[in-house]
Amino acid sequence: MSALDLLLMGSIFPGHTSGFSVRVMPEPRLLYVLRHRPGPAIAAGESVFDHPGIADHLEFLGRRATDGSLIAAGPLEEGSGEGMTVIAAASLAEAERLATTDDQSVVAGVLAVEVRAWQVVMDPGLVTIRSAPEPD
Repeated sequence: MSALDLLLMGSIFPGHTSGFSVRVMPEPRLLYVLRHRPGPAIAAGESVFDHPGIADHLEFLGRRATDGSLIAAGPLEEGSGEGMTVIAAASLAEAERLATTDDQSVVAGVLAVEVRAWQVVMDPGLVTIRSAPEPD
């Protein structure tokens, strides 16, 4: 029996299943995680959030929200200047293209980004996962 089976039966966290439901996805879904950190344009001791170029990142997020590819985004540990964005895209190459060429804060060096594929196999229903938009 797999760990997932045990989790769904309540055997891993007995007595803590009330209100907890998980939808096991029939097919794993690939989403893409964009891990951002301050880029080379940010001087030591400067907050990325105080740099005027961060507005370009917010515009990038707005475009992703408008085209329906934005799943979630936000800063990580307070004060680190790091953040994470989760997007739907047609492929890893498309996610990398969006992250490195469409986000002008990355192009300008305000942010650096690492793009990783994330295989989603369980969805608690807290986030609606939409289909990836068609590439431009």
